[in-house]
Order: sequence, then structure tokens, then C-alpha cells
Amino acid sequence: MILLGRYLSPYTRRVAVSLKLLDMPFEHRPITAWHNLDEVRQYNPAGRIPALVLDDGEVIFDSSAILDHLDHVAGPGRALLPFDEPQRRADLRVLAVALGAMDKAAAARYELVMRPPETLHKPWLDHNLGQVRSGLVWLDAHFAGAPGGEAPDQTVITTVVLYDFLATVMPDHLELGAYAALAALSRRWNRMGAFAETHPDTATK
Repeated sequence: MILLGRYLSPYTRRVAVSLKLLDMPFEHRPITAWHNLDEVRQYNPAGRIPALVLDDGEVIFDSSAILDHLDHVAGPGRALLPFDEPQRRADLRVLAVALGAMDKAAAARYELVMRPPETLHKPWLDHNLGQVRSGLVWLDAHFAGAPGGEAPDQTVITTVVLYDFLATVMPDHLELGAYAALAALSRRWNRMGAFAETHPDTATK
């Protein structure tokens, strides 16, 4: 399999961590839609990453669709998102908050890096950062009460990659020290190879 996208993207990284945890070998190609749009469009007509090229040449895009496929290949006993209710529904609730905060963080980052400073729309930036903060408050309370088991599931993977993304690209815009449970979650799991090997690095990944 071939995974397209940089690990700086939390969407790509959540797929990469999951592949490693499921012991599914893959080749990583750290291309971006900003620098390699024509190449990305060869795999995803919307020109977005991540995309996963399967061994038979089929391409799956959108991180949640990719992860759904990986879980079905792994089977109920190894899947990172439960197959059965009510736990599946509970985990999807956590993922909805984490992915919502991720989307808003990406929108805030685009506002910061794509616009000349004199044209930055601060009300829009503040609106998105406010939604990120409210998501982080909820996630911090959730993981303070449920810090995770002996192995990370998809709620842990996605929350850690969200936190690490924020710590990498906008530490000066969010008070990440206020979220003690999320900081502890990140420290704990980044000692594991699947997380350490995919940690965001804007220069090389």
C-alpha cells in the first residue's frame, strides 16, 4: 500500500499511526496538495490528502473512509473502532469532537499562513480558534475520566494527532498547557513507535 500525504497533516498521520498499529506495511509519499496538486489529483479528483493506494491499485481517500476500510480488513477483534454498539456510538462521539476541532484548526492555520498579515481576518480566526478551544475542553474532560487502556484505540490516536498538530503549528495561539489530560495522553503515546515515527515535522515529513 502507498500512503500519500505529509505527517504534518493530522488526517494523514492518523492513518499512518493506524496502519503501523495494525501491522499493515505501507510506503509513505509525503506529497501535499499545495506543492504537488497535479500529482495528488491523479489519486483524488478533489486534490486532497490523505489517499491510500491499495495493493490492487484501488485508491481510497478521506481519512475516515480509509480507516473504516482498515478496520474491516483487520476484523472485529483488532479493529481500532468498535464494530458493536453502544461502544461504537460512544467512540464516534469522541471522534466527532476531535475531527471537528481538527477541521477548525486547519481553517485557522490557513488564515494564518495563506493570507498576507495585513489582510488577515481576525474575527474569522478567533471564531475558529474558539471552536478548537471548546473541543479541547470537552476532550480534556473526557480523557481525564477515561485515560485509555493498554493499547490506543482510534479515539486516542485521533486525539493525540490533533494535540500534536496544534502543538506543532500554532502553540502561540492556543493555551495548550491548560489541557493537562491531553498533554499527558500525548506524552504517553508518543513514546510508542507508531506515534514517534510519524510525529509531525514540517521540514521533512
